[in-house]
Amino acid sequence: MSLSLITRGVVIGALALSLSACQALDSLVGGLGDQEAETVDQTAETTDSTVEDAPAETTEAETAEVTPERGPVPSCDAMYSDAQVIAFTEEGRVSEGDISADGYGYGTTNPDLVAVLAGVRNDLRISCTWYLPPEFSSTTSMAILSTEAMAAVEGLLGEVADSQTPLGGGQLWKLESSSSNISGEYIANESHYIVDTPCPSSLAETSCQLWVGSTNSAGSSEELTRDAATVFGALD
Repeated sequence: MSLSLITRGVVIGALALSLSACQALDSLVGGLGDQEAETVDQTAETTDSTVEDAPAETTEAETAEVTPERGPVPSCDAMYSDAQVIAFTEEGRVSEGDISADGYGYGTTNPDLVAVLAGVRNDLRISCTWYLPPEFSSTTSMAILSTEAMAAVEGLLGEVADSQTPLGGGQLWKLESSSSNISGEYIANESHYIVDTPCPSSLAETSCQLWVGSTNSAGSSEELTRDAATVFGALD
């Protein structure tokens, strides 16, 4: 065999080996590229998931404890002083809450005054009844009206009350004898106190008054009216 043929064979073999090595290297590099792409995709998905699942930042204002505002009028549980509630309990009275939705159970039995109370918005009035078995009860109503609307109440009280006297910064009216909330056959007494009070933000008025009225068929209605007005902060 001639030297040129041998040399040609060596060159061809070297080229073949070189091409095989290049193909293997390309395959290896391509595989690594695919793995790197998959790793990048997985990392992106993990990052997106972490961002979506992360809780939203809470501002300092949101984490602060929120204290609800007290309503314009108190609940029946907060209308009277602790001493008055104890006196009711020791006497054997039972709290019935606000039963005025039944058409009775107001701090007055005068139909005209009842009509005024019934027409006041629910969030601006409340009537709290304590029942003394078998046939006695007491009720205190509290309402906030505009000064203009309260003029009609004062006019009605002036017609039916037995007395009117200044008390604190307001006026106290007393009715020595009226029908009981339980029955017209039973006699009760009434007392009503009206005094200036700040207008609630929910009431579009610039001048308002508080009306506290009580009826009691077994005891003093004035005592209840004074107590409720004092707890509210309208009377010292």
